[in-house]
Amino acid sequence: MWKKFKQAVWPQEDEEKYPFTDKQVNINDSELLLRKAQSSDVDDFMTIQEQIYGTPVPWSKDIVVNEIKNRNALYLVLVKDEKVVAFIGLAMNMGKESHITNLAILPKYQKFGLGHLLLNQVIDYSKKYDYNRMSLEVDITNKSAINLYEAFGFETRLVHKKYYYRNHHDALEMVAEL
Repeated sequence: MWKKFKQAVWPQEDEEKYPFTDKQVNINDSELLLRKAQSSDVDDFMTIQEQIYGTPVPWSKDIVVNEIKNRNALYLVLVKDEKVVAFIGLAMNMGKESHITNLAILPKYQKFGLGHLLLNQVIDYSKKYDYNRMSLEVDITNKSAINLYEAFGFETRLVHKKYYYRNHHDALEMVAEL
């Protein structure tokens, strides 16, 4: 009996729970690298947040690093000229519902399809791991993001009043069946 256990391959503590293979992508004749986020990307994450939200940013450096290292999450980045220009976070520890924690794109790279590409990636990834639903929260005033999510089949599940601490805006909690 012990021989059987000796031959078993047990997962290593440092083994990736949600691996991702890097991909070269081409959007509007522009080459980008799609890869899993690394702790060394934290400064680029902060720059993107500052340009989108101003200061103070919603997520501190510590939170960003902890999320990137979170074994129950997947953070993907799009890299152009060795700089992160967009990122998306996906929590994968909620039963059969994955959850987009953040999607952010540098303003000068918005409206070129990067959001579509990142959403397609996390939807496909969630399906691969047998998730059947995806959720997110979005600022009720962010009409372009809401339009993007609705184009992917997201529908409002409920409204969180004064959800965002910085501006006290409400958030739509949206969900899509995968």
